[in-house]
Amino acid sequence: MADQETVPTPRVVQVALNTADMAGSLRLYAEALGFANGGASALWGGMMGIAQLDESARTLMWWMVGRQEYLQLELYAISRPEQQPLFADWRPSDHGWVRFGVAVSDFDRTMTVLAGSGIDTFTEPVTRDGLRRAAFRDPYAGIVVEVLEDGDALPGGVREHHFDADPAIVYVTSSVADLESAREFYAQTLALDPEPLEVLHDHSDEALWGLAGATREGFVVRAGGGVLIEVVAYSEPAGRPKPADHRLCDQGLAHVCFGSPTRASAMDLIERFQAAGLECTMLAGDENAVATYFTDPGREFEVLGAPSELLPRIGFVPSHPFIPQEYGRLGAPL
Repeated sequence: MADQETVPTPRVVQVALNTADMAGSLRLYAEALGFANGGASALWGGMMGIAQLDESARTLMWWMVGRQEYLQLELYAISRPEQQPLFADWRPSDHGWVRFGVAVSDFDRTMTVLAGSGIDTFTEPVTRDGLRRAAFRDPYAGIVVEVLEDGDALPGGVREHHFDADPAIVYVTSSVADLESAREFYAQTLALDPEPLEVLHDHSDEALWGLAGATREGFVVRAGGGVLIEVVAYSEPAGRPKPADHRLCDQGLAHVCFGSPTRASAMDLIERFQAAGLECTMLAGDENAVATYFTDPGREFEVLGAPSELLPRIGFVPSHPFIPQEYGRLGAPL
């Protein structure tokens, strides 16, 4: 294993979703889960090369922030080329990033807003270590979101309130075809120690996202930023690969981003990926910042190097509230 005394722990700074309905997603994550508006921007032209798209491509991207420092949801709504949906019978055992978990302090309120908005959880809430959990399928990005009641027994502990927003991103899950290869990548390339799945979920929890009785193996690693990464390989139901024509802009949980405060530290991580035989997309940025994607199956990551003064411009700090949150009401159908 790489020497963890000399290799910095990669810090998770972003969970990126491709949504079929930007306004729907913003409302869902703001009203039901309590994420704050982090602002928006757009990409077009040559910058779209980072997503392996040509200069005719264009997208709107929006950021949302919870309580944690240097951690965001990033939402993409790509209008050209047209986004392809997840296949109709998609399951959270299929390959790729499939699920993430969010802790909230008022679990009852979140369940009430979801129910009043026409979004059902797969099961009734269950209790683990005295705290409740339930999961629903995001109707816009198509993936599974687990809602966890906040408390001392939360996996990884209670996350600090750096911002005046309620939710905390607890974990994100990758479903892979080759578990041992993934274990080697996380242990050797990223220098993260694999731990048992039971750190986060036991076998009965598969029912929470519609896979009761599933057969799977996996492990959990503790990445920087207080986010757990869960890696699973399903044999029943067997995980299926993404379609051959899948693109980075298609619906779903697109990637997880590792972030660093300097361009140099990000380049060090990029070089670690490359030494493991992975190829990156276009390097975007300047002398102070850099971003790129890695797209191999089971290795869908962004690496970002951005100095602290850039973070408010790219959505890591809460902005003004959404107008309906200031003047509207909660609970109308989403």
